[in-house]
Amino acid sequence: MHCCQKLVFMLPLLTSFACGDRGKETENRDRVDPNASVSNPADVGQLNPAVCKAELQAQCADIQSRIEAKQEEIKSLVESGNLPVLYAAQLDLNELLEIRDSYQKGNGDVSAITQRYAALRDILASNAGRPQAMAAVAYHQDEVTAVREVFNDIGELYIDPATVVDDPHDKSKSITWSAQESGTPWAAYWYPKRGRDLFDADNAPLRKLDRWIENQGLQSFSVSWEQNHFDANAAEWEGLCDAWSIAAVSTLEPKQSLVSNDVEFTTSDLKALAIKYYEGSKPKIYGRRYQGLAATDGLIQDLRPEAFHRLMEEYVGKRKQSIIVDEDPGVEVWSKPIFRMAFSISKDPTVPQALLVKAYPWMIRQRAAVDDVPTSLTKDLAAPAYEYRLYYDAKLVDGRWRIIAGEWLNSSLNYHPDMVYLPPERENQQQPNPEIRKYNAEIRKLLDQAGMLKP
Repeated sequence: MHCCQKLVFMLPLLTSFACGDRGKETENRDRVDPNASVSNPADVGQLNPAVCKAELQAQCADIQSRIEAKQEEIKSLVESGNLPVLYAAQLDLNELLEIRDSYQKGNGDVSAITQRYAALRDILASNAGRPQAMAAVAYHQDEVTAVREVFNDIGELYIDPATVVDDPHDKSKSITWSAQESGTPWAAYWYPKRGRDLFDADNAPLRKLDRWIENQGLQSFSVSWEQNHFDANAAEWEGLCDAWSIAAVSTLEPKQSLVSNDVEFTTSDLKALAIKYYEGSKPKIYGRRYQGLAATDGLIQDLRPEAFHRLMEEYVGKRKQSIIVDEDPGVEVWSKPIFRMAFSISKDPTVPQALLVKAYPWMIRQRAAVDDVPTSLTKDLAAPAYEYRLYYDAKLVDGRWRIIAGEWLNSSLNYHPDMVYLPPERENQQQPNPEIRKYNAEIRKLLDQAGMLKP
């Protein structure tokens, strides 16, 4: 979400894709005054009783009691306005909640959690007198959950000191991760939900698809379904860029038109059919979509940069797979495939146990109209610059620093990935259009004829 960071504290809450052309209203809708304060902090709510295995019942009861006591303490501290003590209490509560979660999962060994929070308290103490730096490591509980989900799935983030320079302008140790060897994602029109481009004209992609299927002695009514279900009143920004992004990283760009069963499909037709094929896919999502909640405006930097960096390292860097980001932390969803990132890391000269990262991801942007022009990095590339700070545990692990917190900086505070999602299996059987779902296998064969299916 747009979140110019406030020097305030907030009690933890217990708690359709689309795209379009960004307008000025969207750009500024969720920004907040960085000097503002929260007059009515959200209530912590009632925690459900801990449910644990028999052998951990005593620990669960104890941790539940400590959680409730810490919540009451925080309520009092909010009224006092003592920020350093308040941030320390936030860390305490986050730690207790993580320990309780571990117990509920049947894991009584919480040493890794306690070690991490001990390091976070060191950072908090070393930044006494710097409220913004203190706030950066005292996460909202939703942020803790989002970051831990990434690290639990693919492992913690570690930084080798040998890759870190002293001067932020020194690019001698820059690193580049790239998934281009598995195919650069392709650009295409994003097909607004209130548009009729997919089915209206006689040469529209879905009309060609129906004819192609009928020429095989079958019946297809994909156009009729779209005519009855498209939304003429959809918001300007709502469209199929989620399906386009998934299709663009899951298939290869068609190089030429294809004639099959007496029907000619242009490259834009083939892309449109791939987009419709992947519509309805259920990707693995990291981060939380921002819904425009006033209660959390300015307080959550979801997705935190350490989680984003780790995802890029694992998928683009190690597995050589493109991933997809919602590139704007506002209400609207702007899905784009990201396939490359160069970055440099330097020691923070002013903040203890901190690194500064300047990252330059490469994304493919959606097009403003239907065309058959091949994807070009000259015209279709979106290349934002991200800046963020990573906090590390001073104790080395196998010669590396373990990253335990992070914050977006400068313009990246209001412009960073809100979500990262991983493409699902290459076969999709969850299309909303029942005719496309019915002829799933036939459409894959058509895409295969066009040379679009990856090995």
